[in-house]
Amino acid sequence: KGNMGEEEPLIAESKGKGKHASGMQAFVHVVKGNVGPGCLSLPFAFSQAGMALGPVAFTSLASLTVYCMHLLLRTREGLRTRGQDAETYGAVAQHTLGEWGKGVVDFFILLTQLGICSVYFVFFADSFPTEHFLPKGHRAVPAPEMVAFAIPVVLLLVFPSKVKSLSLFSLVSNCLLAISLVWVLQLCIARAVHDGGQEIAGLPLARPKSFPLFVGNVMYSLEGIGLVLPVANSMQTTKAFRRVFFPAITTACLVLLTIGWGCYLAFGEVHDGSITAELYKRNVASEPAMAVLNILLCAAVILTYPLQLRPAVEVTSEKCTGSPSGHSGPYWVRVGLVLFTAGVAALVGDNLGEIISFFGSVGAIMLALILPPVMDLALEGKRASRLRKAAHGGIACLGLVLSGWGAFESFYQLQKDF
Repeated sequence: KGNMGEEEPLIAESKGKGKHASGMQAFVHVVKGNVGPGCLSLPFAFSQAGMALGPVAFTSLASLTVYCMHLLLRTREGLRTRGQDAETYGAVAQHTLGEWGKGVVDFFILLTQLGICSVYFVFFADSFPTEHFLPKGHRAVPAPEMVAFAIPVVLLLVFPSKVKSLSLFSLVSNCLLAISLVWVLQLCIARAVHDGGQEIAGLPLARPKSFPLFVGNVMYSLEGIGLVLPVANSMQTTKAFRRVFFPAITTACLVLLTIGWGCYLAFGEVHDGSITAELYKRNVASEPAMAVLNILLCAAVILTYPLQLRPAVEVTSEKCTGSPSGHSGPYWVRVGLVLFTAGVAALVGDNLGEIISFFGSVGAIMLALILPPVMDLALEGKRASRLRKAAHGGIACLGLVLSGWGAFESFYQLQKDF
């Protein structure tokens, strides 16, 4: 996720070489760009919203996010008709809002990606089944120690300076995540069939008080807007991309809804920010099987870390060392960012659901709900109709309210544990 660099883009743009991504390739890129490890926090999110409010709110947020992705594409096309070529999210912001717009996008991409990487450390500390390897009666390993254990591995993984070198990590991570999600869904179906839906009887219809935590977790999972333009650039025309984009993003949203709502209905209240860690603690399946499942997911998350850190590395290297746009810069920048995200993870402990909600509320909502309608109105100016101004202004204002509400509630929950 995020605005990747130009040196070796994750999705080759290939223009001028006679090669373009096929519809199926674009479909897969969009789905896997929106269905990542963050989806494992959705059962916790639905527990914070309730049985009825959860799916309604998820559908509403997903619809608004997809519409804002459409707005980003339309704004880019509007710039092209005026002779201004904008290939990245930051470039669109720069042309519509000025230099400060690009600065805002860079800042929130930096914040969001560092947040994602911090969450990955927290996920590892929360989910790795240390109890399975330690003698009985041994104390539980504290989260900061688990984070410290992961740091040397991550420092080795971020050593490659080129995006191309990270492709193998991404492939292995995607395979491990896919296996784990199928496993979780199988456990979910088996539990629902075995219990005959008994868990549903005691679930509340709505939970307004903890709803902000739901919003932050959902937006964290839905934040694939940074991938829209790179995938669109990889295809021959934007029109061809649109034919693929809407079926792909609908598929991704249905997968997320199935994991979040389905697990909530099958298992009832979920208290852990990772559904696999929750199932391990509940002994839903055999202990060795759940240990393997959590180990697979921890491996998937750690292998994804270098790719998620890359946008933050590029922005930091450009601003702090003067490296060209799209380059990773010196290794010490990557080391510094790894240690920073590890420090954040060690500080928040095992509060996975709350930290996901915080970064989803602060970073993801800005990129996914607030900036796209603002850029659209900035491009259209006085030509925008009153209805368009009202609708897009309303979306941006709603995003600001949800962002502030979610960030406050998440921070409040986090500070209670300090």
